[in-house]
Amino acid sequence: MLLGIDFGTTRTVVASVDRGNYPTISFQPENGDTLGWYPSAVAARGSEIVFGFDAVQKQTRPDWQVLRSFKRQLATIGPDELIEIGELKLTALELLTSFLSALRSDLLSRSNLRLKRGKDLEAMISVPANANSNQRFLTIEAFRRAGFVVRGMMNEPSAAGIEYAHLLSSSNTAKRETLVVYDLGGGTFDSSVISLIERDHEVLSSEGIGKLGGDNFDIILLDLALKEADIQQISDAALGKLLEECRNKKESLHPNTRRITIDLGLGVEGVGEVAVAVNDFYEECRPLIESTIEAMEQVMEKSAREAGFDLHESAAVYLVGGSSDLPLVSRLLREKYGRQVRRSPYPHAATAIGLAIAADTDAGFKLRERFTRHFGVWRELQDGKSIVFDTLFEKDTLLPAKNETPLQRIRRYIPSHNIGIFRYLECSRVGQSGEALAGETLAGQPQGDIAPWDEILFPFDSALQSSDPQSGKELKDCPVVRNDTFGNLIEEVYSCDANGIIQVEITDTTNGFSRRYKLRGK
Repeated sequence: MLLGIDFGTTRTVVASVDRGNYPTISFQPENGDTLGWYPSAVAARGSEIVFGFDAVQKQTRPDWQVLRSFKRQLATIGPDELIEIGELKLTALELLTSFLSALRSDLLSRSNLRLKRGKDLEAMISVPANANSNQRFLTIEAFRRAGFVVRGMMNEPSAAGIEYAHLLSSSNTAKRETLVVYDLGGGTFDSSVISLIERDHEVLSSEGIGKLGGDNFDIILLDLALKEADIQQISDAALGKLLEECRNKKESLHPNTRRITIDLGLGVEGVGEVAVAVNDFYEECRPLIESTIEAMEQVMEKSAREAGFDLHESAAVYLVGGSSDLPLVSRLLREKYGRQVRRSPYPHAATAIGLAIAADTDAGFKLRERFTRHFGVWRELQDGKSIVFDTLFEKDTLLPAKNETPLQRIRRYIPSHNIGIFRYLECSRVGQSGEALAGETLAGQPQGDIAPWDEILFPFDSALQSSDPQSGKELKDCPVVRNDTFGNLIEEVYSCDANGIIQVEITDTTNGFSRRYKLRGK
């Protein structure tokens, strides 16, 4: 069974491949209506933990702690970093694996998915376009551990682009060769410019904002409601209930709505309903939405410079993501781009549908992704007197297609110390020539959104080398000393696959001693 699974900040959507059709999967919770999505939620009480619909049902119980939108945390932590919920402490990898295991179980027992006996659940999965390699590794590994067969992974706006192209292929609408995807979800914003040539797609460039989405709008609406009721502080339990109330009311807005009624009594005893003027709500949301348009403008301008044409004249702007339902989003985009704006008929499910289409080899769609961030390592120069950032893979470098040879970068040198300490990081941009801060040049230095990675230690001194690949752990206890007599030639070979997962093999070419590392973030 082929699936497209969009693990979202607030909702996870699943689409299937069914003889050239790509329907979304419906879930049947025990108490409630059939829904086309699965809650991205977890709840704990003591040592007990539940997920999805079971977690949502616990949000009215004061003895349960509910954690929603935990995908946001996964973007900034490593697989082994602990997340606390209730009395439990789980690593990020354990938490996501447990959630996806619950999703898999509910797909088999509480959905309209019909799986033949002995068939695997094969999934094409997605991550935000601005996700770092750490988040990509975590997502793939958790899906595999949860029992899914991962067919591949792509960026969320890229999957939405495939959904758009599939719609065009089945209609009489004139095809456009360039698409700008505006993807505003529950917790992240992504934008990608995609070249569409028949069924061969290539991402030209991507940009995103890692912590901006529908959750921010919910908080704004709740703050306005509390201000209207003159309430200064609420409990954590009340916060979760009232944010859910605000989310529901926000999602019911339409262009003619004038006032939003929020029932604060759901979380604060003795308080009733308050009304928030829609204009006041939109005025607070406007700066956030304008920042997403500015980010999209940046990626459009960059792609236009490289492609040599004006995207404002030729490209369709495609709205996807659940938060693009907010009427103000469409209004501001149409004010700027007019009839270029297209809205997916399935904004909540566009990514999942695109993933399902991509999983279907008979559909014939091919996609080439690019690096969405710069990746590199710190190097010492001038006998350690200065440190520079060595960019190994530049942002917008074209990734290899599936089954193609991975990208490679090679570095060779003779070290001056007994131990090499490799400090890797990713960043959204690097300083350009002429940039300076406090008189110090920023050219080539990491800028913007920076994600540090774990350190790797490699023994340059043959006396510290061992055949045991795990023996690098005790190197932390060894002093780093300078020794110009080693003279061994060291080679670093970096490889990156179609999913953006990076590995490095470091070899002492003099004696053949070598170690391979799959690079992960902190």
